Amino acid sequence: MQRLPRQVVLLGWISLLADVSGEMTTPLIPLYLTGVLGASTVALGAVEGVAEAVVTVMKAASGWHSDRAGRRVPYIRWGYGLPVVGKAIVAMATLWPMVGAGRVLDRVGKGIRTTPRDALLADAVPPESRGHAFGVHRAMDTAGGLVGALLAAGLLAGLGASASPDSASAWRWALGSAAAAGFACWALTFLLRDPPAAEPVDATKPPPTRTGSLDGHFWRCTLALCLFALGNSSDAFLLLRTAEMGLGPVQVILAYALFNLVYAAAAWPAGRLSDRFGRRRLLVFGWLLQGLVYLGFGLADSAGQCVGLLCVYGLAIACHDGVGKAMVADAAPRHRRGTAMGIAYGCMGACALAASVGVGALWAVAGPAPALGLSLLTSVAACLALPKSAR
Repeated sequence: MQRLPRQVVLLGWISLLADVSGEMTTPLIPLYLTGVLGASTVALGAVEGVAEAVVTVMKAASGWHSDRAGRRVPYIRWGYGLPVVGKAIVAMATLWPMVGAGRVLDRVGKGIRTTPRDALLADAVPPESRGHAFGVHRAMDTAGGLVGALLAAGLLAGLGASASPDSASAWRWALGSAAAAGFACWALTFLLRDPPAAEPVDATKPPPTRTGSLDGHFWRCTLALCLFALGNSSDAFLLLRTAEMGLGPVQVILAYALFNLVYAAAAWPAGRLSDRFGRRRLLVFGWLLQGLVYLGFGLADSAGQCVGLLCVYGLAIACHDGVGKAMVADAAPRHRRGTAMGIAYGCMGACALAASVGVGALWAVAGPAPALGLSLLTSVAACLALPKSAR
């Protein structure tokens, strides 16, 4: 296996530890909101939607600003520090708007760090190894999610939590543990270094980050990613659907851990395959597979079907998540990479916001099948829009 630079491996470990913390909360929040705090699916959609809106703005702003500053690392440090505070607020919440506030602060951190981190990752490797680098990063990130989900399940089981207000204290202990786990990844960010070539931009000269300098290929790739994001609503709805089929909180989290296991195992091979056979083939396969998974969740009538679909979902995301990031990085020149990735991520986030809010509202009115089934249509549209020149 090709040896990756130290910077890539370190970023992988940081993401792994961050996801231990993050994925201790992701499967808990939909059950905590609806079962313990009594929120509706509309409120769940609003919380997740607003959180994604914040990520959208911050991803675009941090990418552009890191290009202007010629530095990535400070954004990464702030981005991994703020979620620790956000998770602490969620743990102390007694009303669902407090969860929303904590999630927003958590997402501010995610938005600040994501684009500079991915740009730093792309800068560290040549284009022919970019899929490999992003695949390894996504695999390590998701391995952390697996560990986090298992820890969350163990804590809930040990504390005797159930999806009811009577066990609120047990849920708060579990959520508080996630906040404590975030300190390790934040500490590792102090080992990162900006590459020597990253120099501040001369403020007396025109900025080298004009969006007009990005070519048509970049914009066509971004359009395809955005069409897919219009059906890529929050995973919270899939977990809620799994719970509706009769699984208890601990069982839902274990099912989510299984999803992470498949994702982590498949992400690195998918990245390597995209280096060898092209990004487009992997994206088309992953997008269509995810659309079918969402439709399956809408039509599912048993817990076993939902668990099986979560496994397939892990494979689908492994085939398009890191590969999509690599495609955007391929389409942007190095000195504009933060801006380009910020634009792409920001546009995708806006579409994901619309997807989460729309699915929450449609679910409340028409049920899960129409709400989740729309994902297949947007996946097909994304595949048709994806340029054939995508390597």
